[in-house]
Amino acid sequence: MDKPVTARSGMDGYATYPRSHEPSPTRQAGVKSPAIRPGFLEKISIAADKMRLQLGVVLAVVTLFTLHPTPSSSAPSRHYTAKRFKKTTVEDQDYWNNLAKEELNKAERVRSNNNVAKNVILFLGDGMSIPTLTAARIYKGQRKLRGGEEGSLFFEQFPHVGLSKTYNTDRQVSDSASTATAYLSGVKANYKTLGVDSSVVYKNCTTINENNKLKSIVNWAQEAGKRTGVVTSTRITHATPAASYAHVADRDWECDGNISEEDKEDCTHVLDIASQLVKEEPGMSINVLMGGGYSYLNANATETDDDPFDEKWGCMRQDGQNLVETWKEKKTAAGVKWSFVRTKTDLMDVDLDNTEFLMGLFANDHLQYEYIKQDKGLDVPTLADMTEAAIEILSKESKGYFLLVEGGRIDHAHHDTVAHRALDETVAMDEAVELAKSMTSEEDTLIVVTADHSHTMSMSGYPLRGQEIIGLAAIDDDGLSYTTLMYANGPGYNYTIVDGVGQVSRPNISNEEATSWDYTQLAAVNIDSETHGGDDVPIYAIGPMAHLFHSLHEQNYIAHAMAHASCIGAYKEGCRGAADRHTLALPTLLLSLLISLWFRV
Repeated sequence: MDKPVTARSGMDGYATYPRSHEPSPTRQAGVKSPAIRPGFLEKISIAADKMRLQLGVVLAVVTLFTLHPTPSSSAPSRHYTAKRFKKTTVEDQDYWNNLAKEELNKAERVRSNNNVAKNVILFLGDGMSIPTLTAARIYKGQRKLRGGEEGSLFFEQFPHVGLSKTYNTDRQVSDSASTATAYLSGVKANYKTLGVDSSVVYKNCTTINENNKLKSIVNWAQEAGKRTGVVTSTRITHATPAASYAHVADRDWECDGNISEEDKEDCTHVLDIASQLVKEEPGMSINVLMGGGYSYLNANATETDDDPFDEKWGCMRQDGQNLVETWKEKKTAAGVKWSFVRTKTDLMDVDLDNTEFLMGLFANDHLQYEYIKQDKGLDVPTLADMTEAAIEILSKESKGYFLLVEGGRIDHAHHDTVAHRALDETVAMDEAVELAKSMTSEEDTLIVVTADHSHTMSMSGYPLRGQEIIGLAAIDDDGLSYTTLMYANGPGYNYTIVDGVGQVSRPNISNEEATSWDYTQLAAVNIDSETHGGDDVPIYAIGPMAHLFHSLHEQNYIAHAMAHASCIGAYKEGCRGAADRHTLALPTLLLSLLISLWFRV
């Protein structure tokens, strides 16, 4: 039997694993937990920790324990060590009873807010499934040396919650383009089509006409005189942001390099997505645009090691255009105050009080993952940084605004079956939501948080309370360790047939391997890119008319509920303000009271 080898990593403890799985010399043994991001969130965390000390709550301690094979296993005994974060409270009867009473008191205090939503902010976690939220909630707590299960993401505390059905008009399991069309335009569409109804056939641009192009909530807000903004951690031409302004039969038309010569001849009336952003409405009137995709707008863009082109999935302009310069020229000709930025430093230097239009393109392709920005010290803003700047500019409009913020790299990490990255990106979006909430008022700002679709990641294995969510779960009947988080399909498939006898084998996994940023979770089916899932996704809401999200909804309902709350689009005529809504409710209340008194007599 292999002798165990021990590696230490200071405060985070150490991991024990078989010698055959000793870490690579190029990788540090024992992976440190990522540092807590600085700023207001750190201050909140410090204050909360002080409060716990005052209440006499036991501080969390990281411990290690050995995983054992199941009793029925005949496999050789091996030792695997996993990390566990101890609970921060004594969970006796009083604890659970008091916790339930507190929650009941909170529930009884929830009231419907019937004000008109002057501002609407939609946070979209791309691929943010319910298992992703559960795991991210635990991950968030464990980054701060707590158990994790007992905590919550900030937006999970919103008072109103619903569910969204994510199928589209031709697929049970949908993509990000058709789903974005639904929750931004209020109409469901076909797989991989964008900003058009279901009469448009995927990859057939000749089926697009003016009648089947859909207006989005960005159009509706602009028509009402509001400012609009789109912020994303992906390319600004990617599916989610593009659905707010573009109309194409194929979401991959992000630049002209992805359009065939035949389609260019047959569909001169349909521009590539980047061109629509700069040259057509509503894209050219969006006040704030921040994300990646610089090379999709500029044919002369250059790449660097930290800002490469995407040679596998990307698109390069073939027409020689620099649409960034076109955007600048149009803004100058319109006589508006504008800024274009490429780095976080540039963004921090913008006079936000005197800027009407801002375009920030911080990468040639998608923005780097948040942990890479930190590890490399890249001059690239976080999602929270971009959200803050967007709200500062948009809030200068007295009529209000609509802002879309996408945490888009949650989805990319899932497609690669790298759960650690997906959870970290989810927490990064949660921080952006908390920041947005601190900058706005519930009285006039509706904040909605949802996802476009799910993924196939699951959480299983009977791990102990506080067991490291990104680490090992247990040992299977063959004596091999496995992780708590795994996928139904994807590039993590790694099984072999042993000696031609039909027995399936898979790699053994150490805790150090499982908790790294690059670890690819095991998958049951071999697919180059993990697929989406078809299960429902949650909707969280706070602010005016947030109670409209209360049940199981079709995904296209989201756009209608936001428009109704803000009195825009199809709901601008006869939309009742807060006073009217309360006045309307008063006669109903009096009638109910009179009926009650009548029957008592």
